[in-house]
Amino acid sequence: MEDYIPSAPYSGESMLHFIETCVDQMKDGELQKLVRAVLEQYRDRLLFYPAAKKNHHAVRCGLLYHTATMLKSAVALSKIYTFLNTDLLYAGVILHDLGKISEMAVNECGLVTEYTTEGMLLGHLVQGVKNIEIIGQSLQINPEKILLIQHMLLSHHYIPEHGSPKSPAFPEAELLHYLDIVDARMYDMQKAMESTEPGTFSDRIWSLENRSVYKNQCF
Repeated sequence: MEDYIPSAPYSGESMLHFIETCVDQMKDGELQKLVRAVLEQYRDRLLFYPAAKKNHHAVRCGLLYHTATMLKSAVALSKIYTFLNTDLLYAGVILHDLGKISEMAVNECGLVTEYTTEGMLLGHLVQGVKNIEIIGQSLQINPEKILLIQHMLLSHHYIPEHGSPKSPAFPEAELLHYLDIVDARMYDMQKAMESTEPGTFSDRIWSLENRSVYKNQCF
């Protein structure tokens, strides 16, 4: 399938394995149980779902690609900012966009055909928060831990104009936002570079405030 459809550069199985390896290393048993349960709920669809219809990572298996790349960055940065709770950070990264699986209808090729009714009316932030509430309570997870994860999901777009009614209120939530925005923008810039001749500017990129990016001739 990947030979014919725009796809992530790594197999879904390998990216999911990396994510699950990070989950296995969690020390907090409750967060580990919660993340495993959500991953299991979505496992089959994760192996082909894109992260968007038109924007960043809108390719087959793009959702796993976006999540795994962010998780790699989280692993690296947690070694610098050692005061962070890595279990909380990893859980937020892994779960932050999984509401998109309910937000979008996707065909077997891994491409979005339309947004679901619930996706149009609620969006993936609210859908993700709802799912964490349901699964967390069913597993009898500490209510404050559920609340922390829900806040991370709800605030990761940072401002109301981008869909977040709350701004990040603790360090792991703040870093989640920047991990998300950096990965999305680097993806869009890389994609623009691939279709731009050296010494010229790309077309304007909507997700980058309609900026054009320059492809230099030196490197």
